Amino acid sequence: MGWVFRCVIILGAMLTLAGISSAPAHANSKYAAYVIHADTGDVLFDRYSTARRYPASLTKMMTLYLLFEELDAGELTLQSKLKVSARAAGQPPSKLGLKAGSTISVETAIEALVVKSANDVAAVVAEHISGSEWRFAKKMTAKARALGMSRTRFRNASGLPNSKPVTTARDMAVLGQRVVQDFPQYYHYFSAKSFTWGGRTYASHNRLVNTYSGADGIKTGYTRRSGFNLVTTAVKGDNRLIGVVLGGRTSRSRDRHMRDILNKAFASIKRKPTLVAALYRKKPAPRIKPTLLAKLERDANDAAAKKDQLRREIMTAALVQPSIAPPVDDRLGVLIAAADTDDFNEFERTRIAALDGGAEFVGEGDRQYVNEFSWTVQIGAYSTKQLAQEELEAAAIKGGLTNRTRAVIPAPRADGTTLYRARFMNLSEIEAATACAGLDDKGVSCFVAADVELVAQ
Repeated sequence: MGWVFRCVIILGAMLTLAGISSAPAHANSKYAAYVIHADTGDVLFDRYSTARRYPASLTKMMTLYLLFEELDAGELTLQSKLKVSARAAGQPPSKLGLKAGSTISVETAIEALVVKSANDVAAVVAEHISGSEWRFAKKMTAKARALGMSRTRFRNASGLPNSKPVTTARDMAVLGQRVVQDFPQYYHYFSAKSFTWGGRTYASHNRLVNTYSGADGIKTGYTRRSGFNLVTTAVKGDNRLIGVVLGGRTSRSRDRHMRDILNKAFASIKRKPTLVAALYRKKPAPRIKPTLLAKLERDANDAAAKKDQLRREIMTAALVQPSIAPPVDDRLGVLIAAADTDDFNEFERTRIAALDGGAEFVGEGDRQYVNEFSWTVQIGAYSTKQLAQEELEAAAIKGGLTNRTRAVIPAPRADGTTLYRARFMNLSEIEAATACAGLDDKGVSCFVAADVELVAQ
């Protein structure tokens, strides 16, 4: 019996070492992957599919889903013109470079979102449908819940960096499945390999459309927080699969892993055809189409939309005139402060980043160099230094961050005025994420940023 026991011990050690040696392939906190059959919903591959991750530009899949709904309801046509606001035109790259006051057709918007992943176009679509990107993001999250994406929330239409939007590999597969099933008449746009606009031709970021047999979409995404993301559909024979890879370290390793898990999934079907023989065994939730009731609900929300606009105008006025204190407006019945809402913080962050050259935003195809302790948590941009200091100290007390380095950083603006950014400084990435999460729990809006040097690939 002694030699049997020793063999068992040795075998266990070998298996342990094998597990350790294979761990680095997926020792990545951003990683998740998932493959399902598009018709049955059967799961063919699953790694951390319900763990929350950052969606990055996969967000635009939902932006497009809601745009397709508008087309389906007759609210828009492919030839309809969407007006470009100054805010939309000011979005950081990746973008088309739309001019404020110009227009773009719905069809061009679809192509730009799919191929170019244009952030300015995402904002144009959001503002046209909901009046503001903030309200559109709420609509996106509500739609996600209706589709069964239980662990997803959105904060903008583009996927630009923000600490609050989250999703899972499973939820992204559900969204890909619903795009395919609900809008087959528009799905062909996702297979586009290029897009021409303004005299320039843009190649798709989704290289698998060119390199993987049967692949015909859907979307890529990348930010520093998310890593390299991809949702892909591919067809072989009578079987369509939907694959999701989140958190790839490079676009090449992400694509390589997607090919690998799709190949394994197709091979498992070939070995066991009955695996997906019962079509619609797991029926998707019934599609919620835009109806007259939805239109009435939109009309009923007009008053709230006007209130949001009024709030934004007052807050903007307070920032443009540094000499005045945040005003009290009787129509809103609240004190307007520069860090009042997520919407305003995100709006100001976008504008400041644009003035600073967009250093806080990283697009697909960029590389960055980040010092380990150069991470910051910003709670807002304020009209006066005193207000910024007061809000920063209050946030430090609320969030238990009184031992952290704090700074008020002036940000000159093109019109000659100055904004003052209130930040916690000299944090590691984990410390910054933890600090912002703690502040968020205390009702303090914030976002995480890093001083990075961007080098185009």
